[in-house]
Order: sequence, then structure tokens, then C-alpha cells
Amino acid sequence: MNDLLRLIIAQQQKNLRSHFAIISRDIQILAVPRKATVIIGIRRCGKSTWQHEKIESLLDDGVDAENICYIDFSDDRLDFLRLEGSDPSVIADTYYGMYPLKHEERVYFFFDELQYVNRWAQFVNRIQTTQLCEVYITGSSAKLLSKEIATELGGRTFTWEMFPFSFKEFLRATGKPQAITDIASRDAVIGAFDAYVEKGGMPERLVLPKGSMAPIYFQNLVNDVISHDILLRYNIQHPVQLKRLVHMLMSSYSRLITVNKLKQRLAGERNKLSPELISNYIEKLTDCYLLFTVPIRSYNTAVQSVNPRKVYCVDHALVQAYCRATSENSGLVLENMVFMALRRVSEQIYYYKTSQGDEIDFTVGPDSDIRLIQVSWSLGKDGRTRERELSPLLDGMEELGLQESWIITAYEEEEFKDEKTGRTIHIVPAYSWLLKG
Repeated sequence: MNDLLRLIIAQQQKNLRSHFAIISRDIQILAVPRKATVIIGIRRCGKSTWQHEKIESLLDDGVDAENICYIDFSDDRLDFLRLEGSDPSVIADTYYGMYPLKHEERVYFFFDELQYVNRWAQFVNRIQTTQLCEVYITGSSAKLLSKEIATELGGRTFTWEMFPFSFKEFLRATGKPQAITDIASRDAVIGAFDAYVEKGGMPERLVLPKGSMAPIYFQNLVNDVISHDILLRYNIQHPVQLKRLVHMLMSSYSRLITVNKLKQRLAGERNKLSPELISNYIEKLTDCYLLFTVPIRSYNTAVQSVNPRKVYCVDHALVQAYCRATSENSGLVLENMVFMALRRVSEQIYYYKTSQGDEIDFTVGPDSDIRLIQVSWSLGKDGRTRERELSPLLDGMEELGLQESWIITAYEEEEFKDEKTGRTIHIVPAYSWLLKG
């Protein structure tokens, strides 16, 4: 039995309840028998906090603290488990050595930052097949990607994605009403929406002592992703070019990008990268949940490959560390916000080009349930702005055989019905639309 592990397990069992307020998340994570529950997502989005919430719910349901084994593998005292040749089975051996009668009872293993452990997959497989237990795993590294987990654990896992706070979770975290029931609650929600636009959904951002600290906080977060989840993981040979590429992508949020244009921009700064490496790096940034790219809607993969993709960030406020927020880019911020609301529930997200060459921000869902969504901070009183947003949607609805579509604005609300076709465009304020998502 490992005395150090014994000490760590015992210490954690005395401090299973969090010393900080826990904000419940809307995602419903359910355990599946004989499968490890794995939670993946960008660093600091709340995965470890969810584990503590789950532990507290078990304690509240009467589970004995001795039936819970929580280990945070970022603890430097556990560095020996990172060494090649180390055997993580010492974890289970130590726990059951402390509590031999627990072999006959259900035990709950919580492993935070498990990717640090050498040969962790074999260990998890073994305890799931030999012990009566539930296993919960979180981690921030690309080593815990669902596609790698499927290979390592041979299907003995169920993976859940976690993202920064949604608007509704932001309301909960800031103590604001989570539904509009009267004028007072509506005004409170609108005020919170303005704060959400500025602060975003990263939980730690909400507790910074000063708003001026946000750029530094976000830059450190991005640097951690680059350093720990990409550079160290993949032994990247072009760290300077990768960091510059990230900056370019972050400042291009909610816009169309092409690999060739990125290549030219990098080359103009004497940061040469091949198109293949640029594509590879973008894929890795997506794997780490920092950035996402959206293709054009087409059944032809060749068409998708030659057309630009739109790029979005995991949190709309995070990009403020790379490009200053202005009234001109408020629509881009809102579009990124809408994308993340859609991404929380679906991966079938595309942009659409009408036969006239006009762009529609989002087409979402399968063919049987397509939704067209346009995003504009304000339609305003300018007839040209209104026409620019409405016309592509009417063309897109006709081409796709749809009777309704949506425009998400910051505050405006109305129903537009085309007199010729009877098609309806719902113009809805983001603060209301986000509450329903």
C-alpha cells in the first residue's frame, strides 16, 4: 500500500464538500453502467466543479464518504504516476487496502486531470471490469478527446462536453432571474445580457476583482491551451508560428477564413507555414475546444473543402484579449454568442450561400428539421440594413422549402411576414432567444 496515496485519499475524504459556492449547470450528465463518465472541454470551464457538485449530491443522498475516492492528479505529490513504467493500479490497491469491505459495495471514483497518469486507460478498464464502481473522469488535455478515449477504452466510456456558462447559467451565477415573468424581471435579464456580452461565460472571469484583469486572464488561458494541450502534447516544431496563427484566428472570429489567406498573412510576417500544417494546427485547436470552424452547407465534400470556413471562439468575451470591442464588431460578438448556444446542443451547424451568392449565418440541423438563422446586432431604421438581412433569408427559405426562419438581434422583436409567399421571419432579441436554448 502506498502511504502517500493513502494520505491523499484520506485528506480528500475529509474535504469532499466544496468551500465555495457551486453553480449548477444545465447539462444533465448521467452515469451509464460499466462505462466511465468522461467530461471534456476547454480548461477552466467548470469540469472539476461539476465533479464536486456530483460528490456533494452523493453525500446528500446518504453515500458514505469512505465510498468516494477523489484524486486530483495535478497534485505534484503524484508525479511518480506520470513516469514511464509506473502502474496506476496502485491507486485501487491503496484504496481497497484502506477499506477492504468496500469490494462488496459501490464505490465512486473521481479522477481529475487523469491525463497526467501513465497508462491510465488500462487502469480505468481494469477497475470497471473487476470492481463494483462508477468512474468519473475530467481533464483538459487533448489526450481526453472522445476519439482517443474510444480507442483507449474500447467503448467502455460515455463522453460529455462541457462549455463555459450559457446565458441562463450566467444568470444563475449572478443571482438574476432566469425567466421573464414581468417588466422588472425583463429589465433585470436585459441588464444581465449586457454584462454577459462584456464578461462572457468563463466561470473565473466572474470573480475577477477588476474588469481590467480580464485580458490578462484570457491571454493566460489561451497560452495554457497552446502550451499544455498542443505544444507539449504534439511536440510542435513551429511554436512561434502556431501562436501567431492563434492570434490571427482569434481576431477573425465570426468571419470567413481560408488556409491560403492565413498562409499568405503568416508569410508576410516571415512566419511561414505550409497549408497542411495550418490545417493540422486548426484541427488541434478545435480538439482542445478553443476554436471551432463551420463549413458551408453542401452535400459535396469537395465543395466544402474549397469554400472558406467561418471561425468561432469557445467564449465570445475571450476574443477581447486579442481585438478591442467596438460598436462596429458588436454584431460579430453576438454571432459568436449565438454559435456557442447552437453548439451546446448540436454539431450540425453550417453557413449557407444562396443562389444569389448571399450568406446566411447559420443553417442548423438535419434535412428533416432545417433552421435558418441570421444574426444582426440591430436592424435599425436603415432600410438597407433591414433589406440586407431579410432578403437572403427569403431566398434561402424558398430554396430549402422552409416557411419560417429567424433573425437574432440584441434587443429588437417583431414578426415579418412576406405578403407574396406567406413565409415568416421571426425577429427575436438575443436575451429572450438565449433563455429558450
